[in-house]
Amino acid sequence: MSSNVVVVADWDIDGVVSAAQIVYSQEVVGKYPLDGKRRVFLIPSTSKTLPFIFNEVSSLNVSHLVLLDIAYSRDVMFFLKKIKSLNIYSIYIDHHISSFIYSKTIESLVDEFIVGKIPTAYLVYQLMNSLKISLTSRLKAFIEAANTIEGGKQKALNRKFIQLVIAVSKTLAHSRNREQWEKLIRWLSSPLPQTSMPFNINIDKFIEPQKNSEDLNLFANELALRAEKIFNVRFIDARKTRPRYRPSAIASALYRIFKNPVILLLNNKEDKSYIVVKSKDSTAYIVALELYRKGIAIDIMGHQTLSYTLLRDDVDINQVKNFIRNIILKKM
Repeated sequence: MSSNVVVVADWDIDGVVSAAQIVYSQEVVGKYPLDGKRRVFLIPSTSKTLPFIFNEVSSLNVSHLVLLDIAYSRDVMFFLKKIKSLNIYSIYIDHHISSFIYSKTIESLVDEFIVGKIPTAYLVYQLMNSLKISLTSRLKAFIEAANTIEGGKQKALNRKFIQLVIAVSKTLAHSRNREQWEKLIRWLSSPLPQTSMPFNINIDKFIEPQKNSEDLNLFANELALRAEKIFNVRFIDARKTRPRYRPSAIASALYRIFKNPVILLLNNKEDKSYIVVKSKDSTAYIVALELYRKGIAIDIMGHQTLSYTLLRDDVDINQVKNFIRNIILKKM
């Protein structure tokens, strides 16, 4: 087995920036996860596609694996068990709610585990700081941008730069172009200054008002009229609607209207009730976790600023609202 590293990370900007820090630390500085400069292989993935990349990972014959920004699931569990059977040293860094809930299980499967209520890129950044690894100004700028986009603490960043990073993230998410994904990570981790981005991004494509977004805003404004105030949170029962927009897009549009946390109650295709929470702070995280701990939710997913909670079939919505009221009251 060779002393090299494979990094498996999500397609989005949080995954990309997290991976770039590991590449910089290992290939440029030679400090983590191995001492000395070693080669880092890069593989993009999601929780669902992990089973399909196992053969590629095992064929690389590496000594260390770093899993970044991928929410824990059954597929992740089986993947990690297989990695463990190969005696590969495994490191798992993530910020999704499922990874927080199953932290004890994860700890039994990996050698190092870091989970937190901040974006994965910032968790890795804190790790780099603890190791006294000084990152480039370019990489730091993208860390702050990823933190802002993912809902972390806001910093005074150039608006055009944030738009660029959002455009990059959306381009990768839509195209799933592995070559572009890896090129961006290599560019971010490069110590060479003043080099241009590895591919062109049409920012205007992502920031010009689109007809669909105008329709979404109209729909959100109609829903906003139904909002019930629970302290600073807006609760909207939209189970009788059949929106053609993504629930996360609706919740985000409602958040822009109220400038406060939004809880959206919907029914899925199987007529099961679920809640989407959108916030800029940790409200989404806290509400989902508490409903799960109380036994009201049977499944949750998401991260600190956007969460999805599948409710029990027999749950009373008034009971749910009362629990949410108590959760928000404790938080205040």
